[in-house]
Amino acid sequence: MLIPEIKQERLYQKIANLIIKLINDNVFPPGSFLPPERELAKQLGVSRSSLREALIVLEISGWIIIQSGNGVIVSDKKHPPVDYTIEEILYTRDLVDSHCARLAALANNETMINKIEALYLRMENAINENNVAEFYTLDKQFHLAISEASHNRVLLDMSRMLWEQRINIPYAGLDKRSGDKNVLINLNQQHKAIIEAIRAGDADNALQQALLHLKYVREIIGY
Repeated sequence: MLIPEIKQERLYQKIANLIIKLINDNVFPPGSFLPPERELAKQLGVSRSSLREALIVLEISGWIIIQSGNGVIVSDKKHPPVDYTIEEILYTRDLVDSHCARLAALANNETMINKIEALYLRMENAINENNVAEFYTLDKQFHLAISEASHNRVLLDMSRMLWEQRINIPYAGLDKRSGDKNVLINLNQQHKAIIEAIRAGDADNALQQALLHLKYVREIIGY
């Protein structure tokens, strides 16, 4: 008999998964607003800072949409139940992200490359402003933009699916190491190397730079 692995969740992950359950149970139906942050934190019996971290993870994973000054809306996107391991997700990301970078270099679409580079520059600003949550939100957009630049819709859909599984991966920028400024700087230097390879039309180097980036991501989260 295969003995299941016991998952050690951070507090923000536990809060996020509880909110997901409430969404799935239709307590917070798609299209509705979550209660105000102060009220929701009180209802869940958690601090506002821990709730805020959970909301960031939920937004990155596509469960909610945070509208500044307006509130938090539950996404109407369907999220089929899955139970992938972190290793399965990371291994698949190695395959998908690296080949998206390779195809993006071959496509050499100037408009898409400029879009990717603009996201890199916005991440630079987020680092300078010590805005870790903004950095990781832009990180998602950066990698999805590369997937879009591959002009392969299957790979793009797979990339989106992989991002939706981030809910139980402890590197949404909320853990000590992944939120360290030097780590963010290293990540963005790697982003820059991927962009330069894509812009140069060097498909093999784009693939290798993507793999090096993902190797570093593994080091951050201990996988």
